[in-house]
Amino acid sequence: MSLLEEGFRFYSRPDRQEARWIHPTVKAHLQPDWIDVTDLGSEALVEFFTSKPLPHGQAECAKAQLDIFNDTKEPAA
Repeated sequence: MSLLEEGFRFYSRPDRQEARWIHPTVKAHLQPDWIDVTDLGSEALVEFFTSKPLPHGQAECAKAQLDIFNDTKEPAA
């Protein structure tokens, strides 16, 4: 059984210097600002890890994540 099948998700630190498989219940307590990149395709994952890192701080990260994953390409409100 794979980690994905066991409920784990692949998360990246906001600075994109580290990524790992983490169970969501652990992530909520230990890495609340990490970004779930599990469902990104290969090209999107490469683009994610080679583009500009997110700002520091939970509120700033949440806004930046909305911009990154916003399919309309309009700035998040």
